[in-house]
Amino acid sequence: MSNNELLVLTFVLQESDKNTFNNIITITKKYLLSLDINFKKTSILKKNKASDFYFFDTLNNFKLKNLKKRLVNINVDLCLQLSAHRKKKLLISDMDGTIIENETLNDIANFLGKGDQVKKITDLGLKGRLDFSTSLENRVNLLKGLRLSSLEEAKRIVTFKKGAKKLFQVLKDNNFTTVLVSGGFKPITTYVQKYLAIDYEYSNTFGVIGDLFDGTTNGPIINANYKEKIVNKLLKKLNLKQNQIVGIGDAANDMNMLLSVGLPIAFKAQEIVKANFENQINNTDLTSVLYFLGIKH
Repeated sequence: MSNNELLVLTFVLQESDKNTFNNIITITKKYLLSLDINFKKTSILKKNKASDFYFFDTLNNFKLKNLKKRLVNINVDLCLQLSAHRKKKLLISDMDGTIIENETLNDIANFLGKGDQVKKITDLGLKGRLDFSTSLENRVNLLKGLRLSSLEEAKRIVTFKKGAKKLFQVLKDNNFTTVLVSGGFKPITTYVQKYLAIDYEYSNTFGVIGDLFDGTTNGPIINANYKEKIVNKLLKKLNLKQNQIVGIGDAANDMNMLLSVGLPIAFKAQEIVKANFENQINNTDLTSVLYFLGIKH
C-alpha cells in the first residue's frame, strides 16, 4: 500500500481527561478492528487531549459518522484526511459566527431599533433559506439613515471566538498565509483583520451619503459564488494547489468556499453545512484546527 493512501484521523477533547482520552482510543481501535482495517499507529498531539490514528482503508469501509455514533456521549471533535495532504499553506475563514461571536449586521441594526427585523433575515440566509445576496440587500436597505459613527460602536462590541487569537498567531509562526473572507462590512472586518494579523481581507462596503448609510452596498457582494472566486484567485496568485488550503465556515453562504478547499471544516455550523461536511468542530474551540493540521501547541 502506498503512503499516499495513508489516512489520519484526529480527535480533540474539550479538556484534558485521561480516562476519556483512553476510552476514545479503545473505542476507535475496536471500530477499526471490526472493519478489518490495517491500523498503523497512534501519535499523541497533546497528552490526554488530542491524538492521531494512522491507517489504511483500501476497501473504503471506514465511515466517520459510524465512529461518531460510538462516541456520541463524549464531547470530542474529529477530522479525517489523507496524511499526504495534511500539510497546508493557507487558511481561509469566514468571520461572523466563525472567528467572532457576533452577527455584525444584527449589531449595527440594533442602533436603529431594527435588530429583530434584520436578525430574522440574517437567520434565513445563514440556514440557506434565502439567497445571501437578497438577504444582504434587504438587511442593508433597512439600515438606511444610520450614522457612520455606529460602526465604531459595533467594533467595540466584537467578541472573538475562543482560540481565535492563538489560532492565527500559531499559523503565522508556521508561515501560513491567512485570509478573512466575509459577507460582513468594512471597517469592522478590517478591525478583525488587524487584531488577528490576518494577511488578506475580502468584505463588503456600505454605500454612504455624507455621514449616513444610504441603504446600498458598493462593489461586488461577497456572496457564496464570490467566496469561491476568491479561493480560485488565491490558488493562482499564490501558486497553490487545492489540497494546500484549509477553510473554516459556519453558514450556507460558506459552502461553495468550503467545497473549493482541500480541508473544509464546519465550525459550530448550521445544519445545512454539517450535512455536507464531515470534518466539524462542535465541542471544542478554534485551536482544534491546529491539531487537525498536525500542529502541536
